[in-house]
Amino acid sequence: MSLLFAKRIVILGGISFVLSGCSVMHNISSAVGIKLPKKEVAQGSVEPNDTQGYDEETQQVFDIAEATYNRGDYRTAIGLYQRVFELNPDNPEPMLRIGAILNKKGEPLAAGQAYRQVLAVDPANLEAKRGLGLSFLTRGQMDLAIEQFSEGLAIEKTPKLLNAMGVAYDKKGERQTAQKYYKEGLKIDKSNLTLQSNYGLSMSYEGRHDEALAVLYPLSKNPKATVQHRQILAMAYTLSGDLDAAEQTSRIDMDDADVAKRMRYFSSLTPTKFNSSSLADTKTVEGSPVDIVTEEALKK
Repeated sequence: MSLLFAKRIVILGGISFVLSGCSVMHNISSAVGIKLPKKEVAQGSVEPNDTQGYDEETQQVFDIAEATYNRGDYRTAIGLYQRVFELNPDNPEPMLRIGAILNKKGEPLAAGQAYRQVLAVDPANLEAKRGLGLSFLTRGQMDLAIEQFSEGLAIEKTPKLLNAMGVAYDKKGERQTAQKYYKEGLKIDKSNLTLQSNYGLSMSYEGRHDEALAVLYPLSKNPKATVQHRQILAMAYTLSGDLDAAEQTSRIDMDDADVAKRMRYFSSLTPTKFNSSSLADTKTVEGSPVDIVTEEALKK
């Protein structure tokens, strides 16, 4: 599937709070089962972290698993990562990769099981706590997600965890609490586009349109801004009642046919629908469709 076609599906599939950190594309594409081109896959959340200490046989299997994943053959890659974990059960890294793949593929229950295996080996593993939280978030279990994110934040405050916590509270409709976590994350990483985007969108849902646009418009001009960021700006314009600006923003990335579809969607929205559950797909959480929507939770 071409990247252009994948982009079109992503754009038309909805807007989401960003759960990851750098590339919203991963978050959404995983939710709809898009196979990303190799270059895009290689930039995903399944990244090498700690593969030191493998013997020669285990390292060979791991390298094959990585190559298989980068080709987009996720099912085979999962089996190979499982084999690596069996060969070296004290190293949770292969199971972290399995959890990330399953979250991206929209299988949160199985992803949660993978992350629990990681926590059995390494109870303080931040990525596992965040990943398990994202799996709960995808299934609508906000309180359980918040519990996992809270446990992770008690160990270390990271932008990813603070962003995920903000998304969870936004999905509960608790805007002020959500914004507190976004702002705390921005104190750590003020250039994080995911945190900025979610903070702006949260204010927009709250009715603070001028403040939201003051954040989202400059962000959309950032060289690192993605299609998702610009669509979040378009949504903010819609929430403020400026459909003309929403249409102009959508035209940056869409052809006439897709703009028409997007505008029919925007025009169908009414203020009464802007509650905690409406447009739940408008935030991104790193790493999973979460982002899920869940994760390009973008990737920082």
